Amino acid sequence: MKCLGRALLAGTAMILIGAPLRAETMPEPTSVPGPPTQFQTQFDPVGPAVQALPGTHGRTIHFADTGETGWRPVLFLGGTGTSARGFLMTGYLETLRRQLHLRFISVERNGFGDSPYDPAWTYADYVGDVRSVLDHLGVARFAMVSISGGGPYAGHIAAAMPDRLISVHFAAALANVRSPSLDVCQAPLPDVAKGLAATVQNPEAWWHYPPTSPTAHIPGFADRAYDEGARAFFIRGQMGDPLPEAAEMRRYCQPALPALTALKAPMFTYYGGADSLVVPANGAFWRKSTGGPATERAYPGEGHDVQYRHWDQVLIDLAGFGSSELICRDGQSVLLPASIAKRALAGGALTGLCLWQKGA
Repeated sequence: MKCLGRALLAGTAMILIGAPLRAETMPEPTSVPGPPTQFQTQFDPVGPAVQALPGTHGRTIHFADTGETGWRPVLFLGGTGTSARGFLMTGYLETLRRQLHLRFISVERNGFGDSPYDPAWTYADYVGDVRSVLDHLGVARFAMVSISGGGPYAGHIAAAMPDRLISVHFAAALANVRSPSLDVCQAPLPDVAKGLAATVQNPEAWWHYPPTSPTAHIPGFADRAYDEGARAFFIRGQMGDPLPEAAEMRRYCQPALPALTALKAPMFTYYGGADSLVVPANGAFWRKSTGGPATERAYPGEGHDVQYRHWDQVLIDLAGFGSSELICRDGQSVLLPASIAKRALAGGALTGLCLWQKGA
């Protein structure tokens, strides 16, 4: 008992010495100097909702729309294996999109996201789905941008609705020149699905970019990409079924894309000279196929991530400023006529926003 008493006394002394008692507990300061007097009157959006529209043959069409009334509508076609919310991966330049008054609309493809897989679904079905959504939204004319595997679908839309297009943009977008890694045309569909299963079931593997990619400069880009993969392959309980992706890859094997000679709207192509996945020859195909003016934006030494690295220029072109180029000169982002921009680039300026040079 005496030992215990000494220990308690010693502990009490340590408490008194180590932490003096305060006369009263001081409240923590508030997070801001004073309470707000006005409060928000509507909820902030957390990204456009995926909407549903009845389609043909008992199908349901799923689409997303940023919905700004009076802004230029842009039909966005994401790469292979993307959902209706795929354009959120370009949200790192949302400020510029809004500054340019561009409204994005995306129509989901067969088997991804909320859209169940239909083995009989075709390019013609997708054109019909897009037409239904645009008519439902009251969109008469629109610009269109396609990324990677969205290219063939964009080609069919351009051929079917040439008079409704304001401009067409192919960003590292597939046409008819496949790399060996994409050549699955001779394999049976089940074998293609089996070969894709490991990556389809792992969105981090599907959307992996090396640390040297410019996308590494974008805060949260990798996680946004992984979220997109999870939505595309898992959102409705399809549990990473690789069959829709295999069917899309096989759809690219169809022998001929439609002629675009009736398309008179301006066309822009964006390709990396070192892209081994979708080689620049695809851009040459699109430019030769069109009946209107075509502008080539070539990026020597760059790979399959040019669509993200140069999304700033894509937005500028979508807004109708295609005769100008966005460059970083003397630490300032400036939009210059193409001839002046080329001289500035030859003198050491860099393409795109200065954000890329700052590593922001």
